[in-house]
Amino acid sequence: MPKEKVFISHGDLILDKIYDDDLNLLKQDGGGCNWNDLYHLATMGETCYAIGSKGNDEEGKLALQSLSQVGINTNYVITENKKTNIMNIIIPSNSLKDNSVIHAWYSPITNEYTMNFSEHLPTNLPEELKDKQLYLILDKFLPVNLSFLQKNRKADTKICLDVGHIRFFEHFTRQYLTSFFSMANFIQINDSVTSLLLERFHVSNIIEFFQLFHFDLLILTKGKKGATFLFYEGDKLKIIDKQPPVIVDIVDSSGAGDAFFSKVLQQYAYCDKIDTNFVHQTFKLANEASRQVLSQVGSRIIKD
Repeated sequence: MPKEKVFISHGDLILDKIYDDDLNLLKQDGGGCNWNDLYHLATMGETCYAIGSKGNDEEGKLALQSLSQVGINTNYVITENKKTNIMNIIIPSNSLKDNSVIHAWYSPITNEYTMNFSEHLPTNLPEELKDKQLYLILDKFLPVNLSFLQKNRKADTKICLDVGHIRFFEHFTRQYLTSFFSMANFIQINDSVTSLLLERFHVSNIIEFFQLFHFDLLILTKGKKGATFLFYEGDKLKIIDKQPPVIVDIVDSSGAGDAFFSKVLQQYAYCDKIDTNFVHQTFKLANEASRQVLSQVGSRIIKD
């Protein structure tokens, strides 16, 4: 009998505060790539667990509630005597481009630094997950995240990395980052981080990077230009470029890549094999999920 699949993310909870050009607060909701990934998976009916930390404040309550209200198990999120991490997002009033939305670690109102990563995150998984098929989702590369992976990786565990922001890996050495990538099975990379990532690993292109680690699947996302899928079909390296239909009305580009990642991850978790048909079908579904996020304010698909 197949094991039940469980999707788990690890880290500090984050609250998104979204402003317009005039710094009027439009919305606040849970955020963070890894938590957005988990949120989307939960709304797709998957069993999801949050393992991490929040601050002892109202922002922490909101961030936690944003996960628990869609059925994510948050029993293993600890509360620390600190402020909850806040991502400040400013949406320009003019026509949006891929990189025109501002994501800041400082409050645009007070200029206060609003990200306070914990060094005391829990790293043990609950006992009830010991016989499950685990998919561990990370978007950061802190030592405590590495400890979490090393403690909980089993033979059938899948490590899934959502690499979207330079700031989360730019300060680490190649040797240290290799500890993460050598364990990874599925990885999604935003094209904005590609140059630094290739430089860090001393390779000239994304193909060499893929061959360095032999992932099951690597996806390079390129905003409006679509995505490139890299995988092996038998012993043969396959590279497939996919382009979406023209996207006309973008309200907020935050979180589109997270919706894409979540849908691909779900398809990856249940597929018998990765091949050309998998790519075509998965891209169609993932692109539809991204379009829903692009059409609204905030990084998570609103459910009725």
